[in-house]
Amino acid sequence: MTRVGGAREGAGRPKGSLNKRSADTLAEALAAGLTPVEYMLEILRDPTADEKRRDWAAEKSAPYLHPRPTPTDRTVTVELPDTSTIAGINQALDRIIAAMSTGTISPSEGASFISAIEGRRKAIETTDLMDRIKKLEELKR
Repeated sequence: MTRVGGAREGAGRPKGSLNKRSADTLAEALAAGLTPVEYMLEILRDPTADEKRRDWAAEKSAPYLHPRPTPTDRTVTVELPDTSTIAGINQALDRIIAAMSTGTISPSEGASFISAIEGRRKAIETTDLMDRIKKLEELKR
């Protein structure tokens, strides 16, 4: 199959790799024995350094030493009706929208609920279509 436009798959430098200049700069810093993070840590640990300077060093070095924790999902409960029918799905969507409008759940949590209900709706629709096709095929015989 012919590709149209764009680079070949896997072409070019790998993501995150250093170019020659960056690699040389890093090598020089390591050879000198003091990387920027090590410099900031020296300032941070120096009890005679100015407090503002130590605060600056702590703020700037923190992202390299302590990455931000990944957010965790919270468990929420919304009382939903039986979703095995289209009427039940409509009622469930109404309750989810009401919960979002009152602030009981966030919009992203509501979107997750709606996504699950949409999967249920598709399953009902697919089952219904398969039943209809079976009946039509039986009529043709």
